[in-house]
Amino acid sequence: MADKAFRLGNMCDDLVDLTIELCGKDEDKCPRFPKWSYATLVDRIMNTALDIQEQVIEANEHELGETRAGMQKTAAAKCIYLNHLIRIAWQRGYISLKQHDRWAKLVTDIKWKTVNWYQSDMNR
Repeated sequence: MADKAFRLGNMCDDLVDLTIELCGKDEDKCPRFPKWSYATLVDRIMNTALDIQEQVIEANEHELGETRAGMQKTAAAKCIYLNHLIRIAWQRGYISLKQHDRWAKLVTDIKWKTVNWYQSDMNR
């Protein structure tokens, strides 16, 4: 399972990288999000992506058991929440449909890989 979890960890790294790309402020470019949203929506998005990464990486370091299962479930639940935040960013016009689809697909893939990992652990 460690190999699959490592790939999942890499996907989480990609998620954090993409989140920084889409939410970050580039001095040469106009920010995608309005200034007021950086203390609210953008912080939530960034923190949720980082939380998902943290839960997956930490779960991989634990042996089978309630702690690991709890981290897996938390990561999957945060993926659902992050997809809601991404949808709001798209609906408000802060990101394009293409960016939304790319971001949401990565989050959904992470969620399902985490759920499958959890189910695999429960069947052991």
